[in-house]
Amino acid sequence: MSSAAARSASLAQMVPIAGQVGRIERAAAFLANGMSLGLCPDAARERRRAMPAKLIGNGLRELDLFLTDLIAEAHRIDRLGAGAGDDPGVRPGHRMSSAAEAWHRAGPQLGLNGEDRTLLRAMRAAQNRLCFGRLRRPDSEATMQRACADYARLAGDVLAAVQARRSGDGSVAITAR
Repeated sequence: MSSAAARSASLAQMVPIAGQVGRIERAAAFLANGMSLGLCPDAARERRRAMPAKLIGNGLRELDLFLTDLIAEAHRIDRLGAGAGDDPGVRPGHRMSSAAEAWHRAGPQLGLNGEDRTLLRAMRAAQNRLCFGRLRRPDSEATMQRACADYARLAGDVLAAVQARRSGDGSVAITAR
């Protein structure tokens, strides 16, 4: 396979990853806006205030799972290259349970910042406090919004890492939008 053909195949595989990043960004914005599109900031603020802790925690858990799947897919494509083909799906016995674990396993190979694993572990602990705690803490809303912004940023970091590794000359620019 010529290098141009290999790059074309590689780009075709990265486009679904870019789509996954876009979905994570939209889901993070939706949750951060009180499960609304955020078109009316006053209404979004009221919706956030009314969200029970368990709903916030479960929303953050979903973002964590989205990021976990993104990292696993990025790692699969990085490992297999142009021959990766379509994602065969997640095998239950091999699924990573959190983004922090996925970051730890795949991060070094992808060139991801190791310090972000510490952030992901702290975010997972906050999710658990919100999911299983009886009371919503005063800082729950701010914690949720920071975590949503961090998940969106980290998803972009994964895409950028894959782009940097898959494009030998740095000329590839795939956006997640």
